[in-house]
Amino acid sequence: MLALAVSLLVAALAAACVGPTLPPVAAPPTTAGVAATVPPADPALPGRSTDDVARLTADALQAYWRTALPAELGTPWRDVATIAPVHVDDPAAPQPPCAAKAADLRGNAFYCPAADAVVWDADVLMPQLRERFGPAGVVVVLAHEFGHAVQTRIGVDAAQRADPAAHPTILLEAMSDCYAGAVIRHLVDATAAGGPVELPMRAAERDAALRALVTFRDPLGTLAADTTAHGNAFDRLSAVEDGYDSGPKACAAMSTTNREFTQRKFGSAADRARNGDLPLDRLVPAVAGSAKTWFEGLVAAKGVAGWKAPDPRPGPPCTGAGPQGPVAYCAADGGVVTDLGALGDLQKRSGDFAGATLLVSRYALAARAGAAQSATGYDAGRSAVCLAGAWTAPLVDPAGGFGLSPGDLDEAVAVLLDEDWAETDAVGTVDPADNGFERLGHYRRGFDGGPGACGL
Repeated sequence: MLALAVSLLVAALAAACVGPTLPPVAAPPTTAGVAATVPPADPALPGRSTDDVARLTADALQAYWRTALPAELGTPWRDVATIAPVHVDDPAAPQPPCAAKAADLRGNAFYCPAADAVVWDADVLMPQLRERFGPAGVVVVLAHEFGHAVQTRIGVDAAQRADPAAHPTILLEAMSDCYAGAVIRHLVDATAAGGPVELPMRAAERDAALRALVTFRDPLGTLAADTTAHGNAFDRLSAVEDGYDSGPKACAAMSTTNREFTQRKFGSAADRARNGDLPLDRLVPAVAGSAKTWFEGLVAAKGVAGWKAPDPRPGPPCTGAGPQGPVAYCAADGGVVTDLGALGDLQKRSGDFAGATLLVSRYALAARAGAAQSATGYDAGRSAVCLAGAWTAPLVDPAGGFGLSPGDLDEAVAVLLDEDWAETDAVGTVDPADNGFERLGHYRRGFDGGPGACGL
């Protein structure tokens, strides 16, 4: 399990700020591909300072909710009263809303309903987000905070005071992530329409927004019931995608009865001591054994008797397998071949379940072939990612035996965002239109809907 990087030290906010806040931004993520996929330059907003980007974002969010809140939720939008970038490095900076002093906001952004204020660190947090993720990092954080302002306007704050158990912090954070997803969809659609857009949002920027939000995931072992819980990466990005796909109404309808949160505690002291990571020589046979049993049962349920999933074997992939990453399905002999060196490197970067996700996706292709379905083509690749999600879901709360450690789902998120390997077919091809956002969506389709949602 990839441990959360060391966070910036942040002083506690003053008690006057009663709204939920984002945790401090972490140091640059170490997952594969992030630095390579987010260019240091800002071709979309040349000559714009980070303060300009934040101001443009706040203006765009006010404009979006003026229309969306009454149209979608039947409530008039009142512009957020105070938009407060705070220069935390300036000892002469005035006292910000809901905080004792400017320095207390270092590395943070929040919405304070007592002052109806969106407040952020303009010296450290926003420049770091922009440097690492481009303008999309600024957009997603402020869109999340405006999501809390939406909650205040539709009565969620009052409902939480009346019934705290029905409105835990993690649910309110998921709702705000969902509202951020609705905003991202609006920007994507506006960009695609070809008109003048001050904050362009294409596939690359959309993935960058997801990566930015990943840095705000909860520390390992945080439970959903914790009063400070904001969610792991899987749950937070799932909420963003739900808002993106279904809009603000879906966000407002979230509740503890229709929303599952996947954060769990460590199962043992030994698991905690190794941050939930198994050594590779234990991981591969454990995952392969579970996947073999699961996929054999799945193929048998399709009416195909006698199919046996292969044992994984080390070595280079067979001829014709194409570039599939550290694990390959070999259609020529039905085998699953691992590159242990590459898997080890991936585990160091992203944690053990990143490799497990790739391994299971290759077993998914083997199972498709065993069930007389095609293992090649874009649909096969999407099905492989989906089936990896379907295999994973029961491991959140296993009846016994192999199960997930805290952070494993976040490691799956990392490899799905950063690489297309899990979606490659048996000859190494993948739909070029799919990005990290789509791969996560395929994975969630299986996780939520089971193998039947994956075409097998």
